[in-house]
Amino acid sequence: MRVGPPLLGLLAVSLAARPLLPAWRSSREVLAPPGTAHPLGTNAIGQDIALGLLHATPNTLLVGLAAAALATGVALAAAGLAATAPPTLRAAILRLVDALQVLPAMLVLLFVAAFAQPGLAGLILLLGLTSWHEDVRLALALIRREAGRENVHFARSMGASWSHCLRRHVLPAIRPALAALYVQNIRQVTLRGAGLAFLGLTDPRLPSWGSMMQEAMDHLYTPAWSWLLLPPALALTLFLLVLLALAETAPDKDAAA
Repeated sequence: MRVGPPLLGLLAVSLAARPLLPAWRSSREVLAPPGTAHPLGTNAIGQDIALGLLHATPNTLLVGLAAAALATGVALAAAGLAATAPPTLRAAILRLVDALQVLPAMLVLLFVAAFAQPGLAGLILLLGLTSWHEDVRLALALIRREAGRENVHFARSMGASWSHCLRRHVLPAIRPALAALYVQNIRQVTLRGAGLAFLGLTDPRLPSWGSMMQEAMDHLYTPAWSWLLLPPALALTLFLLVLLALAETAPDKDAAA
């Protein structure tokens, strides 16, 4: 499942284009409806909605891709350690995972974000470090399945270390499953990050699709809600649909290759 290049390409394009964008400044055209001057209208302080979407896109994509990579990497490291560790350490790792799964991740996010109001880097760390435990047992099952195959037993009998076997035999075999986990984590952390921004629990100076939707809440009973809420909501929906399309089409491309 080759989902990395399209997503990284989309992120690279959005990051490269951001310095070329005009500054997202306020103006006197407050809550102006969509028109020739402002194709998607303006918000309560006169900022152009279309320009705001362009400024918010790289932040939203970077949070989703980086936090999901962090969560998947930590889960894989914990699973690899549990698979090769002595029984006592393996049991301790799994008990830690069980304890973390008892705590609802969203409640932990709300509690920490309410005090910290994280910026870009803080939000990536917060989302990644509160999501990794959900994939450990699945990653452990995949690693143990591949570690029981004949090629791994043969490599071990020839003196290969566990780290060598994991790197050369196990990880290449489970790469498609890890890619599926990564896409699932991108969807999850993107929605959680948008939810935190929607609730006003992230740095207010960080433009994102979630924070743009939050601005629409004060205008739900005015016509302005449509051009304040719908553009960022549709952008978030489109990104999630792109993820689903990549996840569905990538296995067929790999099989054809």
